[in-house]
Amino acid sequence: MAFRLPTRVLVEPGSLSRLDEEIQNIRASSALLVFDAGLKKTPWPERAHDAIESAGLSVLTFADIEPNPRATTIDEAAELARDSRIDVVIGLGGGSVLDAAKTVAVLLRNPGSCMDYEGRNRFDEPAAPFVAVPTTCGTGSEVTWVSVISDRATLRKISVKGDGMFPTVALVDADLIETLPPNLIAETGMDALTHAVEAFVSRFACPITDVLALEAVRLLLTHLEACVADPGEPEPRTEVMKASTVAGMAFGNADVGAVHCLSESIGGVFDHPHGLLNAILLTPVLRYQIEAIGDRLHALSKAT
Repeated sequence: MAFRLPTRVLVEPGSLSRLDEEIQNIRASSALLVFDAGLKKTPWPERAHDAIESAGLSVLTFADIEPNPRATTIDEAAELARDSRIDVVIGLGGGSVLDAAKTVAVLLRNPGSCMDYEGRNRFDEPAAPFVAVPTTCGTGSEVTWVSVISDRATLRKISVKGDGMFPTVALVDADLIETLPPNLIAETGMDALTHAVEAFVSRFACPITDVLALEAVRLLLTHLEACVADPGEPEPRTEVMKASTVAGMAFGNADVGAVHCLSESIGGVFDHPHGLLNAILLTPVLRYQIEAIGDRLHALSKAT
């Protein structure tokens, strides 16, 4: 049995306010803050920018990450970071932003394009320090060693993964999803549920990932509907955000399965939202697999 979680993880409402302290511990002098256009209408990018500056770092921003982040966009951000001699990357956003920023951190220490590193442990040098601040409740990318990237030239999604890609720090602040539209809470929450279920039925599951997956499923079944109905309620959003990260810890070690494989294949061709595809595919795929995973699904049902 093996379990890895080298990332320092803070799961608490208001933890964005700890960003300056965490960056000071990294001892960097310049930062790239990565987010997307959807966050521009929220206070979070400005608060993150101010925290980075208060830590004594110069700040460069890149706010052009699209859903299902493009390889070309990631390479553009990496080139900007290289030219500006960036020391640390901060990703503020959902799974697309965190995956993109995580890959930029790899490219700061390794030459070429992100497409050169498709697969596992293909890069020589570990990534530059990376701080992940999720603003959705589904990614899990803040505690994993993988980034998923869209290559629109070939209409497919690729994975760049490696032992040197785990974020340095993750600040999981449930207050950040108060500004998330309810439909995105539902979609990303279903992504987290899929992470947890697939981790539990995976042949690579172990007792540690089982505990994490079970807790994530329990929290989501208890609180996700209420969080979608009213993101302003502190308890549901706090528990749903916690579930997302706990599910990330589970699948980051036990892996995911056929739901994600299909979702990424379809998403690569049609550029559809990842969480929505998982929500659509979860039930039919589990039904198809029932002969192989029935005992594990029954155990999951009894435990939650």
